Amino acid sequence: MDFTLKLSPAANRSLKRLPDSVQKEIIYTHLPAIKKAPYKVGRPLRGTFKGEFCYHFGRKPEYRIVYLIEEELITVTILGTRESIYKRAKRQRRR
Repeated sequence: MDFTLKLSPAANRSLKRLPDSVQKEIIYTHLPAIKKAPYKVGRPLRGTFKGEFCYHFGRKPEYRIVYLIEEELITVTILGTRESIYKRAKRQRRR
């Protein structure tokens, strides 16, 4: 199955805040991996984020990409470091 991947406006803003080297790594390595096999590379989230998936990479700091799969569309909802990503995602949901 071919998936289409898009970044939400919040994910796009988050991406621009990251260091250039991490931005390139996300764009050229991690997003294509998610697009190719979204169910295999990410793990399903529970609780408030049930229905979404999380992809982990990096080490000190560890980064996360949270995405939602709807039929053939993958929407990256938010990305960033592990420390702050879930708090920001909860705030974003309230809006």
